[in-house]
Amino acid sequence: MNNQYKKVMLFASLIFMTANFHHPVNPTYFTMLDLPSHVFGTSFAMMVFASFLTSPLWGSWGDNKSRRMTLVYSTILYGASQIIYGLANNIWQILTMRAVAGLFTGGFMVGLMAMVVDVSSEEKRGERIAAYSALMSVSMAVGFLTGGALGYLPIRYVFFIQGGVMILIGLGMYFFMDESNKPMRKGSKPQFIWNILAEEDKRKAVFTPWILSFLGITFFAFIAYSSNNNAFNYYLRDELNFEPIVNGIWKATTGIIGLVANLTINVWIVRKTELRTSMRILLGLALMSATMIYLWDSTYPFMIWSLFYFTFHTILFPLLQNFAVEDSQHGAGFMSGIFNAVKALGEMSGAIIAGFAYGLGSKVPFLLAAAALLIALVLGFLQHFGRNGDRRLARGDKKI
Repeated sequence: MNNQYKKVMLFASLIFMTANFHHPVNPTYFTMLDLPSHVFGTSFAMMVFASFLTSPLWGSWGDNKSRRMTLVYSTILYGASQIIYGLANNIWQILTMRAVAGLFTGGFMVGLMAMVVDVSSEEKRGERIAAYSALMSVSMAVGFLTGGALGYLPIRYVFFIQGGVMILIGLGMYFFMDESNKPMRKGSKPQFIWNILAEEDKRKAVFTPWILSFLGITFFAFIAYSSNNNAFNYYLRDELNFEPIVNGIWKATTGIIGLVANLTINVWIVRKTELRTSMRILLGLALMSATMIYLWDSTYPFMIWSLFYFTFHTILFPLLQNFAVEDSQHGAGFMSGIFNAVKALGEMSGAIIAGFAYGLGSKVPFLLAAAALLIALVLGFLQHFGRNGDRRLARGDKKI
């Protein structure tokens, strides 16, 4: 099991690193093609909307068929789509290829998360998810840094390199990765998502009040993250006139800080605290940071508060992942797929908000990100008081 876990972590680091090569150069690509400013948000929205639609399907397929082949197919096809993306010449080609890429991103996002659950005991699951999230954070940061450095090449070459490397990673998983989804007893095999959603009793068993509340928190937290992140990337180029390498260095810095935070603070949170309380505290800290990003126009305070915000989100993310798979009786892939779908829907909404709100003012997306975090925090407290009220009623205490 430990050997399997190491392989999952190795390939996860390669995937998340390579999948982020294009982000630092996208603003330059869009300006080179003379596209409108909203495209940085709408193109990302197209990708995550397609991921929203397909993530539960990838998850169910991994539960019922092969987790390994889910990763192989999705990674190779994503790589091919990025090569074609590098040949785009107008906004419709950009939007179409972003949507095509999104069909496959859900496959490796869901597949990797479910594999971590497959190869982890229940006792180690929380810590391993934290370690996986830390690795994801630092790998994405290294990918940003690499993409920023590659930005000195002709821009289209970045997408060709990215696509080629992703295809090689997919082939590597085919030859060297083991299947983690062990055969189950007859009659206990997870059902596909459409079978669960079609029956009312099964829907109620899966989508409990806590799960619905948690998914609502996830949705608004990722609206905030996507709005902030997409606007931040464009703001650095448009308002501060930074080169792509600066974005890469910045993401590498936040990734290293996120790695340290997840391997220390997050492990302590998982071991020593009540996770739902910790989630509310982190939402509050992220809200404070997002508000300060909006209020400060000077470069240094803006960057410092952005650093705080991305760090708090990095710590929050594995907690949300852990909640998603804490009860995997319906299949780790199914629950990972539902979580990733809601996450993608939030990211899509945040990207659209950022893309169009930026036209109203370069700081407006940051204000809307803070508003989304406020809603997530309110949902967290409503869930808390509702749960406590239910417990008191169960004890016969009518004072709520």
